[in-house]
Amino acid sequence: MPVELALGAPDAKIPYMNPLRFGICGCGGIAGLHAECLRVLEKSGLARLVAGCEPMAARREKFSARWSIPVVASLDELLKRDDIDAVAVCSPSGLHGRQCVQIAETGRHILCEKPLDLRLDEADAAIQAARKNGVTLGGIFQQRFASGPMKVKRAIEQGLFGQIVMVHCETPWYRTQEYYDSGEWRGTWELDCGVLANQSPHMIDRIIWLVGDIQEVLSATCEPGRLRDVEGETLAVATVRLVNGALGTITATTLAFDGLPQRVLICGVDGSAAFADDELQYFKTRKPFDDPGAAPEKQSSGNRAGDPMGLSMDGHLGNIRDFVMAVHEQRRPMVTGADQRRVIRVLNLIYEKAGVGPFARGAGP
Repeated sequence: MPVELALGAPDAKIPYMNPLRFGICGCGGIAGLHAECLRVLEKSGLARLVAGCEPMAARREKFSARWSIPVVASLDELLKRDDIDAVAVCSPSGLHGRQCVQIAETGRHILCEKPLDLRLDEADAAIQAARKNGVTLGGIFQQRFASGPMKVKRAIEQGLFGQIVMVHCETPWYRTQEYYDSGEWRGTWELDCGVLANQSPHMIDRIIWLVGDIQEVLSATCEPGRLRDVEGETLAVATVRLVNGALGTITATTLAFDGLPQRVLICGVDGSAAFADDELQYFKTRKPFDDPGAAPEKQSSGNRAGDPMGLSMDGHLGNIRDFVMAVHEQRRPMVTGADQRRVIRVLNLIYEKAGVGPFARGAGP
């Protein structure tokens, strides 16, 4: 399916649509970005933030005051409201799957932050619950919506890269002990895992989205708790084989002072590309690539490498807008639960191969 640009000029007011009414589950740092995007979409009548839920009282009060909405203590309470059509899940990763099931069973649509869960079986339960209850389950891989990755996607779909033989993604970021200490869930196997599951999913998704599924993990080494007092890995290296036969490497750390750009390489016999974060640094194809409809490429903003909240709103806005329009238009969103599952499967296979974590065995395909 060809990729269509999801960002652009602000939407005109759409009077024939009722705004999709959102609740937010979990009111930590990333929830504020969701709220900000929903306020932008409210101006065009597409969506509206109605309420939230958060177990921590101080965070609950702060979020309520900042966005002028009621924030209750539990998801149970939030789902008792009759003015919510969809829920954005922004809680710790290890809660995502079961919360998505709970939301789906009430007939609400779901937009889940990455990853859909840490365990493959929990992700599968969420996907099945959404299908059973006829609701849309979308995910957040906001970096897909940048102009550079979209350009490469179109070129690959046109066959201009030829046979892709090698891929690589790396996340050389920096997180202090204070970062891990800022939440009891951070760096735990139950709710977060380590650098692969928290900081790397977007780059793993980029490889899968552009080139195809990863067939197997050939080797993997993860070092849990290296130089940080955490359960999860702060350093990891894996080699993989893709379904199309390409070989690849996945590397990640949160120990690289003071944070370097994420990098992705896509190497084909007729074309290749290299990214630094979302910026396309190298792009060349043997045959000319005629792409007149492409939007101007934007430079990356913010420093995700050293600042957990160094995020531009653009990607999330495009991602959330696409989900909202998918519900309105009764189509699949550009990021589905199945897309998120593909990344979780790879994470589970790496942990299994490395022999770390409580679910390091039996990840399965």
